[in-house]
Amino acid sequence: MQNFYEEFSEKPKKPSHFWRGVLLGGIVAGLLFLTLFTYYASGSPQPGNENPDSPQTPFPWEEREDSRKGDDNSEVTPEAEQYYMAIVNAVEKATPSVVGISNYGVVFDIWGRSSLQERATGSGVIISSDGYIVTNYHVIENARELVVTLGSGEELPATVIGADPPTDLAVIKVDRSNLPAAELADSSKVRVGEPAIAIGNPLGLVFQQSVTVGVISARERSITIQGQKFTFIQTDAAINDGNSGGALVNIKGKVVGINTAKIKVAGVEGMGFAIPSNMVREIISELISEGKVIRPWMGIYIRNLTPLEAQRLGLTVDYGVLVADIEAGGPASKAGIKPMDVIIALEGKKVADSSELQDTLYQYKVGQTIKVTLIRDKQELTLDVTLEALP
Repeated sequence: MQNFYEEFSEKPKKPSHFWRGVLLGGIVAGLLFLTLFTYYASGSPQPGNENPDSPQTPFPWEEREDSRKGDDNSEVTPEAEQYYMAIVNAVEKATPSVVGISNYGVVFDIWGRSSLQERATGSGVIISSDGYIVTNYHVIENARELVVTLGSGEELPATVIGADPPTDLAVIKVDRSNLPAAELADSSKVRVGEPAIAIGNPLGLVFQQSVTVGVISARERSITIQGQKFTFIQTDAAINDGNSGGALVNIKGKVVGINTAKIKVAGVEGMGFAIPSNMVREIISELISEGKVIRPWMGIYIRNLTPLEAQRLGLTVDYGVLVADIEAGGPASKAGIKPMDVIIALEGKKVADSSELQDTLYQYKVGQTIKVTLIRDKQELTLDVTLEALP
């Protein structure tokens, strides 16, 4: 190109030839511009698709939109559709059995006049078509009156059949038949990672029968609440205030647990807990038949063994439960257990602290005789204790 310009400056052509070239160049440039404009405005043909009647390549945003219907895996597959429908079917099966529970208590005004006011609301699960409902004890605690709200919005008065504070379970009843009862699953078959559906009434009846979905995070999570040790099913399905007493359901719509608690710590989310359905089944059957849970009793007052006490007593173990006192005439007294004995096992099962002793003891029934292993004066002894009912 540089040579051309140099030649042009050295040997200029006649003016008439010059303007003719300029005119011809302008015409060619115009035709080229028109051709290119038409080409891009109508969409360039794709290789192998020269048919002018074939669809043109979409603009980039149109291509992304079309791809959502294509092969980017975001289209609902038959497997995903089956999973979603399983969740929906489970919710439709279980939701009618979840009710709202309002706890009314007596309040006094400044003139000393009393009246009933709603103090708290929670959830419950219908467990029989003739009106029995399971819930948390703390939902109905100290209630003067209880009102159950069905999914239809109908309100029914309820009476307390029985309660068990140690497990935070209670059974109430409404006078109604043909109610939709939930089906209790076998919680021992729950698997970590399987879907978990929480149904309840968070923040009161305004959000009645709300549904949240997550997974089973742990099958047997032991945590201590107000000094009491509990074993729960852990889930990341959202459990909020008012969900207490509601249902934790599996993908088949069966109840695997009764929602009861969540961890409220800054920075912690998705840690909810439910009482396993197998424990619920055992407790509520006794509450319905007896009005209370009859637990075995040894008649001892205990405390956890400290390292200092273990050293002072010359023990070779660093675990166990120290017997602080004995109930006169109780099972332990009859068996020969004495104050300052250190219990280290029940029926051969190691007892590390008072919580483990309680958990192990509750596995037996009133009237059973169990072997208690203890240390006294640096000697290991095994005594037979016949359990009695807790007074």
